[in-house]
Amino acid sequence: MSGAASVAVPSLSVPARPAFAPGSSHPSGAVPEPRGAGPHDAVPPSDARPGRLTVSVAATSATGVAGRGRRMSCTVALAVAGALAAVTVGSVVVFDLMPGGRNDDAGGAGSDSYATPSTSTSARPTADESSAAEPPEQVVPDRYLGTWEGEGSGSGIPMGTFRMTVEEAAVGEELGKLKQTDIFGGVCNDVLTLKEVTKTGLVATSVGAKSNHGGCNPEPHTVRLEPVGDDLRYVSESAAEGNPEARMSKVN
Repeated sequence: MSGAASVAVPSLSVPARPAFAPGSSHPSGAVPEPRGAGPHDAVPPSDARPGRLTVSVAATSATGVAGRGRRMSCTVALAVAGALAAVTVGSVVVFDLMPGGRNDDAGGAGSDSYATPSTSTSARPTADESSAAEPPEQVVPDRYLGTWEGEGSGSGIPMGTFRMTVEEAAVGEELGKLKQTDIFGGVCNDVLTLKEVTKTGLVATSVGAKSNHGGCNPEPHTVRLEPVGDDLRYVSESAAEGNPEARMSKVN
């Protein structure tokens, strides 16, 4: 190769202690800087990582024929740079594979953060929960069955005798009949249809019979039957009749 080229020697992160020869101002084995060569490019300390190999390559010109300077061949410069890059990459890979390296730390962190998946089992409902989830009973309890009779009133006025018969029935079926005899002897008959069975009583729809006289209320309305001791309390939600109520005792 014609011409002169200077290549800076790679500097390692841990420099070796130089040995001085007696009577020499330069360390033993050190290569003197060529004349006319400018200062090497320095890598700022903040950009260099500990343990990394930093390389700087400077091409210098040598005086040739007729005083013309010749620069180092580009092919040679690229070959040198490629070799140094391979050395740098190899050292990085070895560092990562060593215990305490980045890959080792990442593996340790991954193993520490690994959690065994837990299997969840749905709890079975208890007996109380199962009974609470069941729909309320929709049949007439025996407590209400039979014939009941008592005196009634509405709007503070006596309304005569109320006689009611309650039979077994499901929701939507006929529950029984109510007969009201006023103080003048007039009679009104109603047909009761079971609407709902609750914890506090029965809810029914009352409709006047077709055979009733004109003084009876023919419009459907809601009535409630609630236990009071051994008796039944009858409550009608018929504003046209004065919302009559009666406390009836079982007669049959």
